[in-house]
Amino acid sequence: MFRAEDNEFLAESGPGTAMGELLRRFWIPVLLSGELPEPDGEPKKIVLGRPRIAAAE
Repeated sequence: MFRAEDNEFLAESGPGTAMGELLRRFWIPVLLSGELPEPDGEPKKIVLGRPRIAAAE
């Protein structure tokens, strides 16, 4: 069983948190290639603690 502090350390992934910094060092796949917008189409908005966008080139 985790202590509350341990759980928070592992679960919090916002900017400035230990887990957030770890996750931001690695590529995180969030969309399948078929889910990407068409070229010159509307970008998909993805939020991982900060605004992100995905667009096809």
